[in-house]
Amino acid sequence: MTLSAADIIEGRYRLERLLGTGGMAEVWLAEDLRLGRWVAVKALHSALTEAIDPEAVAAFEREARVVARLQHPNIVAVYDAGEFAGRRYIVTEYVHGYTLRQLIATQGRLTEREVVRLGRQVASALAYAHAQGVVHGDVKPENILLNEQGVAKLADFGVAETLGRTLSPAMANDILGTIAYLAPEVIQGERPSPAADQYALALTLYEAAAGRLPWSGVSPAAVAGQRLAAPAPPLRRFAPGASAALEAVLARGLAIEPAARFPGMETFGAALAGVNPPAAAGSAPPSVPPGRPPRLRGHPTARVPRGSASPHRGRSGPAWYTVLAVTGVVLFAIGLGVLGAALITGDERPSGPTPVPTPVPTSVPEPTATPTPRPEPTATPTREPSPVPSPSPAPSPSPTRTPATGTPPPTSTPTGPAGTVTPVATPTPTP
Repeated sequence: MTLSAADIIEGRYRLERLLGTGGMAEVWLAEDLRLGRWVAVKALHSALTEAIDPEAVAAFEREARVVARLQHPNIVAVYDAGEFAGRRYIVTEYVHGYTLRQLIATQGRLTEREVVRLGRQVASALAYAHAQGVVHGDVKPENILLNEQGVAKLADFGVAETLGRTLSPAMANDILGTIAYLAPEVIQGERPSPAADQYALALTLYEAAAGRLPWSGVSPAAVAGQRLAAPAPPLRRFAPGASAALEAVLARGLAIEPAARFPGMETFGAALAGVNPPAAAGSAPPSVPPGRPPRLRGHPTARVPRGSASPHRGRSGPAWYTVLAVTGVVLFAIGLGVLGAALITGDERPSGPTPVPTPVPTSVPEPTATPTPRPEPTATPTREPSPVPSPSPAPSPSPTRTPATGTPPPTSTPTGPAGTVTPVATPTPTP
Protein backbone atom coordinates (compact mmCIF):
# COMPACT_ATOMS: atom_id res chain seq x y z
CA MET A 1 0.00 0.00 0.00
CA THR A 2 1.20 3.48 -0.84
CA LEU A 3 1.26 5.96 2.04
CA SER A 4 0.04 9.50 1.51
CA ALA A 5 -0.26 12.70 3.48
CA ALA A 6 -3.15 12.85 5.97
CA ASP A 7 -3.07 9.07 6.53
CA ILE A 8 -3.45 8.26 10.22
CA ILE A 9 -1.55 5.22 11.47
CA GLU A 10 -3.18 3.31 14.32
CA GLY A 11 -5.40 6.30 15.02
CA ARG A 12 -2.41 8.20 16.42
CA TYR A 13 0.22 9.23 13.86
CA ARG A 14 -1.04 11.61 11.16
CA LEU A 15 1.35 11.76 8.20
CA GLU A 16 2.30 15.33 7.29
CA ARG A 17 4.82 15.10 4.45
CA LEU A 18 7.45 12.82 2.99
CA LEU A 19 10.95 13.61 4.28
CA GLY A 20 12.90 11.17 2.16
CA THR A 21 13.06 7.71 0.67
CA GLY A 22 15.78 5.12 0.18
CA GLY A 23 16.35 1.56 -0.80
CA MET A 24 15.06 0.21 2.51
CA ALA A 25 12.24 2.57 3.59
CA GLU A 26 10.60 5.94 3.28
CA VAL A 27 10.56 8.45 6.12
CA TRP A 28 7.56 10.65 6.92
CA LEU A 29 7.10 13.62 9.19
CA ALA A 30 4.05 12.84 11.30
CA GLU A 31 2.11 14.38 14.17
CA ASP A 32 1.59 12.35 17.29
CA LEU A 33 -2.07 13.16 17.94
CA ARG A 34 -1.98 11.69 21.43
CA LEU A 35 1.02 13.62 22.77
CA GLY A 36 0.97 16.63 20.44
CA ARG A 37 4.53 16.41 19.05
CA TRP A 38 6.30 15.84 15.77
CA VAL A 39 7.77 12.39 15.12
CA ALA A 40 9.40 10.58 12.21
CA VAL A 41 7.73 7.44 10.83
CA LYS A 42 10.01 5.12 8.90
CA ALA A 43 7.98 2.60 6.90
CA LEU A 44 9.72 -0.30 5.18
CA HIS A 45 8.93 -0.75 1.52
CA SER A 46 6.24 -3.29 0.69
CA ALA A 47 8.65 -5.58 -1.14
CA LEU A 48 10.95 -5.67 1.86
CA THR A 49 8.09 -6.39 4.25
CA GLU A 50 6.91 -9.30 2.09
CA ALA A 51 10.42 -10.77 2.00
CA ILE A 52 10.60 -11.01 5.80
CA ASP A 53 9.15 -14.21 7.22
CA PRO A 54 7.06 -14.26 10.44
CA GLU A 55 10.10 -15.11 12.55
CA ALA A 56 11.89 -12.12 11.10
CA VAL A 57 8.91 -9.90 11.94
CA ALA A 58 9.12 -11.02 15.54
CA ALA A 59 12.85 -10.34 15.55
CA PHE A 60 12.21 -6.91 14.04
CA GLU A 61 9.81 -6.03 16.84
CA ARG A 62 12.16 -7.38 19.52
CA GLU A 63 14.98 -5.30 18.10
CA ALA A 64 12.76 -2.21 18.12
CA ARG A 65 11.99 -2.79 21.80
CA VAL A 66 15.68 -3.15 22.61
CA VAL A 67 16.60 0.02 20.73
CA ALA A 68 13.73 1.88 22.39
CA ARG A 69 15.46 1.34 25.73
CA LEU A 70 18.57 3.19 24.55
CA GLN A 71 18.67 6.58 26.22
CA HIS A 72 21.60 8.69 25.01
CA PRO A 73 21.85 12.32 23.90
CA ASN A 74 23.50 11.28 20.61
CA ILE A 75 20.99 8.54 19.71
CA VAL A 76 17.69 9.20 17.96
CA ALA A 77 15.05 7.88 20.36
CA VAL A 78 12.65 5.14 19.24
CA TYR A 79 9.04 5.60 20.42
CA ASP A 80 6.94 2.90 18.76
CA ALA A 81 6.85 0.14 16.16
CA GLY A 82 4.12 -1.82 14.41
CA GLU A 83 2.44 -2.68 11.14
CA PHE A 84 0.12 -0.56 9.04
CA ALA A 85 -1.52 -1.69 5.79
CA GLY A 86 0.91 -4.59 5.53
CA ARG A 87 4.03 -2.45 6.04
CA ARG A 88 6.32 -2.50 9.07
CA TYR A 89 7.09 0.89 10.55
CA ILE A 90 9.13 2.46 13.34
CA VAL A 91 8.29 5.77 15.05
CA THR A 92 11.30 7.77 16.17
CA GLU A 93 12.26 11.20 17.45
CA TYR A 94 12.05 13.91 14.80
CA VAL A 95 15.32 15.84 14.37
CA HIS A 96 14.99 19.13 12.52
CA GLY A 97 18.33 19.58 10.80
CA TYR A 98 20.71 18.14 8.23
CA THR A 99 22.13 14.71 7.66
CA LEU A 100 25.91 14.55 7.54
CA ARG A 101 25.53 13.55 3.88
CA GLN A 102 23.75 16.85 3.12
CA LEU A 103 26.37 18.83 5.02
CA ILE A 104 29.22 17.22 3.08
CA ALA A 105 27.38 17.84 -0.18
CA THR A 106 26.90 21.55 0.57
CA GLN A 107 30.27 22.34 2.23
CA GLY A 108 32.54 19.89 0.43
CA ARG A 109 34.46 19.02 3.57
CA LEU A 110 34.27 19.85 7.27
CA THR A 111 36.97 21.50 9.36
CA GLU A 112 39.14 19.14 11.38
CA ARG A 113 37.70 20.54 14.60
CA GLU A 114 34.19 19.69 13.45
CA VAL A 115 35.25 16.22 12.31
CA VAL A 116 36.75 15.50 15.74
CA ARG A 117 33.76 16.92 17.60
CA LEU A 118 31.17 14.95 15.62
CA GLY A 119 33.30 11.80 15.69
CA ARG A 120 33.56 11.89 19.49
CA GLN A 121 29.78 12.27 19.84
CA VAL A 122 29.00 9.36 17.53
CA ALA A 123 31.70 7.22 19.14
CA SER A 124 30.12 7.90 22.54
CA ALA A 125 26.72 6.79 21.21
CA LEU A 126 28.17 3.59 19.75
CA ALA A 127 30.10 2.78 22.92
CA TYR A 128 26.89 3.11 24.94
CA ALA A 129 24.94 0.91 22.53
CA HIS A 130 27.63 -1.77 22.42
CA ALA A 131 27.57 -1.89 26.22
CA GLN A 132 23.83 -2.66 25.95
CA GLY A 133 24.48 -5.43 23.44
CA VAL A 134 23.21 -3.49 20.41
CA VAL A 135 25.22 -3.22 17.19
CA HIS A 136 24.25 -0.55 14.68
CA GLY A 137 25.45 -2.24 11.49
CA ASP A 138 24.68 0.69 9.18
CA VAL A 139 26.85 3.65 10.21
CA LYS A 140 27.07 6.10 7.31
CA PRO A 141 26.62 9.85 6.69
CA GLU A 142 22.92 9.39 5.89
CA ASN A 143 22.27 8.01 9.38
CA ILE A 144 24.07 10.79 11.28
CA LEU A 145 21.72 13.70 11.86
CA LEU A 146 22.76 17.19 12.99
CA ASN A 147 20.18 19.30 14.77
CA GLU A 148 20.02 23.10 14.90
CA GLN A 149 22.59 23.23 17.70
CA GLY A 150 25.04 21.09 15.73
CA VAL A 151 24.61 18.04 17.96
CA ALA A 152 25.09 14.71 16.19
CA LYS A 153 22.40 12.04 16.59
CA LEU A 154 22.79 8.52 15.26
CA ALA A 155 19.64 7.06 13.68
CA ASP A 156 18.41 3.62 12.58
CA PHE A 157 19.97 1.65 15.40
CA GLY A 158 19.66 -2.09 14.97
CA VAL A 159 17.46 -1.94 11.86
CA ALA A 160 20.17 -2.91 9.39
CA GLU A 161 21.61 -5.56 11.71
CA THR A 162 18.18 -7.17 12.07
CA LEU A 163 17.61 -7.23 8.32
CA GLY A 164 21.05 -8.70 7.79
CA ARG A 165 20.13 -11.60 10.08
CA THR A 166 16.78 -12.31 8.45
CA LEU A 167 17.53 -11.73 4.74
CA SER A 168 20.04 -13.28 2.47
CA PRO A 169 23.35 -11.33 2.33
CA ALA A 170 22.83 -10.35 -1.30
CA MET A 171 19.31 -9.06 -0.67
CA ALA A 172 20.28 -7.27 2.52
CA ASN A 173 23.27 -5.48 0.96
CA ASP A 174 21.26 -4.54 -2.10
CA ILE A 175 18.44 -3.08 -0.03
CA LEU A 176 20.65 -1.27 2.46
CA GLY A 177 22.83 0.23 -0.21
CA THR A 178 25.66 0.64 2.33
CA ILE A 179 28.30 -1.62 0.84
CA ALA A 180 30.58 1.40 0.54
CA TYR A 181 30.79 1.62 4.36
CA LEU A 182 30.73 -2.07 5.27
CA ALA A 183 33.78 -3.48 7.00
CA PRO A 184 35.85 -6.01 4.98
CA GLU A 185 34.83 -8.90 7.24
CA VAL A 186 31.12 -8.08 6.77
CA ILE A 187 31.58 -8.03 3.00
CA GLN A 188 33.06 -11.51 3.32
CA GLY A 189 29.96 -12.74 5.12
CA GLU A 190 30.59 -12.24 8.83
CA ARG A 191 27.92 -10.73 11.02
CA PRO A 192 28.24 -7.07 12.02
CA SER A 193 30.15 -6.47 15.25
CA PRO A 194 31.31 -3.49 17.33
CA ALA A 195 34.57 -3.59 15.36
CA ALA A 196 32.56 -3.26 12.13
CA ASP A 197 30.79 -0.20 13.55
CA GLN A 198 34.19 1.32 14.32
CA TYR A 199 35.35 0.75 10.76
CA ALA A 200 32.21 2.36 9.33
CA LEU A 201 32.54 5.42 11.59
CA ALA A 202 36.24 5.86 10.72
CA LEU A 203 35.35 5.71 7.02
CA THR A 204 32.55 8.24 7.51
CA LEU A 205 34.90 10.67 9.30
CA TYR A 206 37.50 10.17 6.57
CA GLU A 207 34.95 11.26 3.97
CA ALA A 208 33.91 14.27 6.07
CA ALA A 209 37.53 15.44 6.43
CA ALA A 210 38.62 14.77 2.83
CA GLY A 211 35.33 15.44 1.04
CA ARG A 212 35.52 12.00 -0.62
CA LEU A 213 35.97 8.31 0.11
CA PRO A 214 39.51 6.85 0.00
CA TRP A 215 38.65 4.53 -2.89
CA SER A 216 36.88 5.04 -6.17
CA GLY A 217 35.61 2.64 -8.82
CA VAL A 218 33.05 2.14 -11.52
CA SER A 219 30.88 -0.03 -9.28
CA PRO A 220 30.43 -0.82 -5.56
CA ALA A 221 31.90 -4.26 -6.20
CA ALA A 222 35.09 -2.71 -7.59
CA VAL A 223 35.40 -0.46 -4.55
CA ALA A 224 34.82 -3.42 -2.23
CA GLY A 225 37.59 -5.33 -3.96
CA GLN A 226 40.03 -2.49 -3.30
CA ARG A 227 39.15 -2.46 0.39
CA LEU A 228 39.84 -6.17 0.71
CA ALA A 229 43.19 -5.91 -1.06
CA ALA A 230 44.88 -2.84 0.44
CA PRO A 231 44.50 -0.42 3.38
CA ALA A 232 43.01 3.02 2.90
CA PRO A 233 45.29 5.71 1.46
CA PRO A 234 46.61 8.24 4.02
CA LEU A 235 44.14 11.02 4.79
CA ARG A 236 46.56 13.82 3.87
CA ARG A 237 46.74 12.56 0.31
CA PHE A 238 43.29 14.08 -0.22
CA ALA A 239 43.30 16.59 2.66
CA PRO A 240 46.76 18.18 2.85
CA GLY A 241 45.69 20.45 5.70
CA ALA A 242 44.78 17.58 8.03
CA SER A 243 46.93 16.81 11.03
CA ALA A 244 49.11 13.75 11.35
CA ALA A 245 47.30 12.83 14.57
CA LEU A 246 43.89 12.63 12.90
CA GLU A 247 45.39 10.70 10.00
CA ALA A 248 46.85 8.12 12.40
CA VAL A 249 43.60 7.66 14.32
CA LEU A 250 41.54 7.09 11.17
CA ALA A 251 44.17 4.76 9.70
CA ARG A 252 43.95 2.48 12.71
CA GLY A 253 40.17 2.53 12.67
CA LEU A 254 40.26 1.52 8.98
CA ALA A 255 42.55 -1.46 9.49
CA ILE A 256 41.56 -4.47 7.39
CA GLU A 257 41.84 -6.89 10.31
CA PRO A 258 39.41 -6.22 13.18
CA ALA A 259 42.08 -7.07 15.76
CA ALA A 260 44.28 -4.26 14.45
CA ARG A 261 41.65 -1.62 15.21
CA PHE A 262 41.03 0.07 18.55
CA PRO A 263 39.87 -2.34 21.29
CA GLY A 264 36.53 -0.57 21.53
CA MET A 265 34.66 2.62 20.82
CA GLU A 266 35.76 4.11 24.14
CA THR A 267 39.40 4.01 23.13
CA PHE A 268 38.54 5.21 19.62
CA GLY A 269 36.75 8.23 21.08
CA ALA A 270 39.63 8.88 23.50
CA ALA A 271 42.07 8.84 20.58
CA LEU A 272 39.95 11.42 18.77
CA ALA A 273 39.91 13.57 21.90
CA GLY A 274 43.72 13.55 21.84
CA VAL A 275 43.80 15.10 18.37
CA ASN A 276 44.76 18.78 18.55
CA PRO A 277 43.42 20.41 15.38
CA PRO A 278 45.65 23.03 13.77
CA ALA A 279 45.15 26.55 15.10
CA ALA A 280 44.30 27.83 11.62
CA ALA A 281 41.39 25.42 11.36
CA GLY A 282 38.81 27.32 13.40
CA SER A 283 35.59 25.84 14.56
CA ALA A 284 32.90 26.64 12.03
CA PRO A 285 29.48 27.27 13.54
CA PRO A 286 26.86 24.65 12.68
CA SER A 287 24.77 25.52 9.69
CA VAL A 288 21.16 26.34 10.42
CA PRO A 289 18.74 24.09 8.51
CA PRO A 290 16.52 25.91 6.03
CA GLY A 291 12.95 26.56 7.09
CA ARG A 292 11.21 25.47 10.24
CA PRO A 293 9.04 22.46 11.10
CA PRO A 294 5.35 23.22 10.57
CA ARG A 295 3.41 24.57 13.51
CA LEU A 296 1.47 21.97 15.38
CA ARG A 297 -2.30 22.24 15.31
CA GLY A 298 -4.12 23.07 18.52
CA HIS A 299 -3.90 20.08 20.81
CA PRO A 300 -6.65 19.27 23.33
CA THR A 301 -4.10 18.77 26.12
CA ALA A 302 -2.24 22.01 25.52
CA ARG A 303 -4.05 23.91 28.28
CA VAL A 304 -5.23 21.31 30.73
CA PRO A 305 -5.66 22.97 34.19
CA ARG A 306 -3.33 21.59 36.79
CA GLY A 307 -4.73 19.88 39.86
CA SER A 308 -2.28 21.61 42.18
CA ALA A 309 -1.20 25.20 42.29
CA SER A 310 1.87 26.04 40.31
CA PRO A 311 4.82 27.35 42.33
CA HIS A 312 4.87 30.44 40.12
CA ARG A 313 1.15 31.17 40.54
CA GLY A 314 1.79 33.57 43.42
CA ARG A 315 3.97 35.81 41.31
CA SER A 316 1.78 35.77 38.26
CA GLY A 317 -1.37 37.02 40.04
CA PRO A 318 -4.86 35.57 40.44
CA ALA A 319 -6.43 33.29 37.95
CA TRP A 320 -8.07 34.82 34.95
CA TYR A 321 -11.56 33.81 36.00
CA THR A 322 -11.13 35.54 39.39
CA VAL A 323 -10.09 38.75 37.68
CA LEU A 324 -13.08 38.50 35.36
CA ALA A 325 -15.51 38.01 38.26
CA VAL A 326 -14.15 40.99 40.24
CA THR A 327 -14.26 43.18 37.13
CA GLY A 328 -17.90 42.21 36.52
CA VAL A 329 -18.92 43.10 40.10
CA VAL A 330 -17.21 46.50 39.89
CA LEU A 331 -18.84 47.32 36.56
CA PHE A 332 -22.24 46.25 37.92
CA ALA A 333 -21.87 48.53 40.97
CA ILE A 334 -20.83 51.47 38.80
CA GLY A 335 -23.86 50.90 36.59
CA LEU A 336 -26.23 50.92 39.60
CA GLY A 337 -24.69 54.16 40.85
CA VAL A 338 -25.09 55.89 37.50
CA LEU A 339 -28.71 54.71 37.20
CA GLY A 340 -29.60 55.91 40.72
CA ALA A 341 -28.05 59.31 40.12
CA ALA A 342 -30.06 59.67 36.92
CA LEU A 343 -33.34 58.84 38.71
CA ILE A 344 -32.70 61.29 41.55
CA THR A 345 -31.83 64.06 39.13
CA GLY A 346 -35.03 63.42 37.18
CA ASP A 347 -37.19 63.72 40.35
CA GLU A 348 -35.76 67.11 41.33
CA ARG A 349 -36.12 68.63 37.87
CA PRO A 350 -38.78 71.52 37.85
CA SER A 351 -41.93 71.04 35.81
CA GLY A 352 -42.08 74.60 34.39
CA PRO A 353 -40.74 75.35 30.99
CA THR A 354 -38.13 77.78 32.29
CA PRO A 355 -36.58 77.07 35.65
CA VAL A 356 -36.66 80.24 37.74
CA PRO A 357 -34.95 79.95 41.10
CA THR A 358 -36.98 81.09 44.09
CA PRO A 359 -34.82 82.77 46.69
CA VAL A 360 -35.14 81.56 50.23
CA PRO A 361 -34.32 84.27 52.78
CA THR A 362 -31.42 83.24 54.89
CA SER A 363 -29.25 84.96 57.36
CA VAL A 364 -27.88 87.22 54.63
CA PRO A 365 -28.65 90.80 55.73
CA GLU A 366 -31.44 92.53 53.85
CA PRO A 367 -31.01 95.99 52.32
CA THR A 368 -33.24 97.50 55.02
CA ALA A 369 -33.28 97.13 58.73
CA THR A 370 -36.52 95.19 58.67
CA PRO A 371 -35.78 91.55 57.99
CA THR A 372 -38.39 89.22 56.68
CA PRO A 373 -38.65 85.99 58.67
CA ARG A 374 -38.99 82.56 56.97
CA PRO A 375 -42.61 82.22 55.84
CA GLU A 376 -44.63 79.73 57.84
CA PRO A 377 -47.95 78.09 57.08
CA THR A 378 -49.47 80.50 59.64
CA ALA A 379 -49.66 84.30 59.61
CA THR A 380 -46.61 86.22 58.65
CA PRO A 381 -45.99 88.78 61.43
CA THR A 382 -44.14 92.02 60.86
CA ARG A 383 -42.12 93.88 63.39
CA GLU A 384 -43.64 97.25 62.42
CA PRO A 385 -46.94 98.03 64.15
CA SER A 386 -49.81 97.55 61.80
CA PRO A 387 -53.32 98.77 62.60
CA VAL A 388 -54.83 95.97 60.65
CA PRO A 389 -52.72 92.87 61.05
CA SER A 390 -53.91 90.54 58.40
CA PRO A 391 -52.28 87.09 58.48
CA SER A 392 -51.45 85.65 55.15
CA PRO A 393 -52.28 81.94 54.80
CA ALA A 394 -49.95 81.47 51.86
CA PRO A 395 -48.30 78.04 52.24
CA SER A 396 -45.58 78.81 49.74
CA PRO A 397 -42.65 81.14 50.14
CA SER A 398 -44.04 83.40 47.38
CA PRO A 399 -44.66 86.93 48.75
CA THR A 400 -48.32 87.90 49.36
CA ARG A 401 -49.50 91.52 49.41
CA THR A 402 -50.35 92.43 53.01
CA PRO A 403 -52.27 95.73 53.58
CA ALA A 404 -50.76 97.75 56.35
CA THR A 405 -50.77 101.32 57.45
CA GLY A 406 -47.07 101.39 58.30
CA THR A 407 -44.03 100.70 56.28
CA PRO A 408 -44.53 97.51 54.36
CA PRO A 409 -41.81 94.80 54.29
CA PRO A 410 -39.76 94.68 51.12
CA THR A 411 -40.35 92.01 48.56
CA SER A 412 -37.19 90.74 46.93
CA THR A 413 -37.05 89.91 43.27
CA PRO A 414 -33.89 88.34 41.83
CA THR A 415 -32.48 90.51 39.08
CA GLY A 416 -28.81 89.62 39.06
CA PRO A 417 -26.65 86.76 39.94
CA ALA A 418 -27.71 84.26 42.54
CA GLY A 419 -27.55 85.72 46.03
CA THR A 420 -28.10 89.40 44.93
CA VAL A 421 -31.44 90.81 46.06
CA THR A 422 -32.88 94.19 44.90
CA PRO A 423 -35.56 95.71 47.20
CA VAL A 424 -38.75 96.87 45.50
CA ALA A 425 -41.27 99.00 47.50
CA THR A 426 -44.81 97.78 47.53
CA PRO A 427 -47.42 100.60 47.27
CA THR A 428 -49.54 101.08 50.35
CA PRO A 429 -53.26 100.81 49.67
CA THR A 430 -55.50 103.76 50.68
CA PRO A 431 -58.02 102.92 53.39
